[in-house]
Amino acid sequence: MGFLFKNFEEILASVAISITILMVIINVILRYGFGFVVPWSEELAVICFIWSVYFGISSCYKHKLHMGVDVIIALLPEKAKIPFNIVISVFLLAINLILAYLSYDYMMLSNKVTPVMGMSYFTINGVLFLCFSLMSIHTVNFIFKDIKQLRQPAQTKQSSDASSSQSDI
Repeated sequence: MGFLFKNFEEILASVAISITILMVIINVILRYGFGFVVPWSEELAVICFIWSVYFGISSCYKHKLHMGVDVIIALLPEKAKIPFNIVISVFLLAINLILAYLSYDYMMLSNKVTPVMGMSYFTINGVLFLCFSLMSIHTVNFIFKDIKQLRQPAQTKQSSDASSSQSDI
């Protein structure tokens, strides 16, 4: 169960892109080989592709794989790097929460259905809310890790000071 929870975005993105690829391949074979087309396969492929993209975005965010410019961080002294990262993470948390809120509104206003499958756009647009919420959770995790890292050197320094003062006695 821990594996599924830990790799939630990766698993769903993989399943969604696999369905997309499978639907496209099957539809191409049927179209050119037999002159027949599965009417709903294009809609399903597009929906799964959208879901794979957003879950991929969330997965990359979780693993800090998005491109970033760290010129400012490189110029900062070592003591200022972690607090600066915390400030950036708080800013990103605010952005992700705002986007999750706006995505929720957008999802709740979805009253159309797809032409062939009759699937509600609520389901399609729900991935926006879900992924921005997951990114908010990951950002909170980043903040806690940075705060823990910020406190750890102070605790290590205090324990080393205490051990050196005991050895002097």
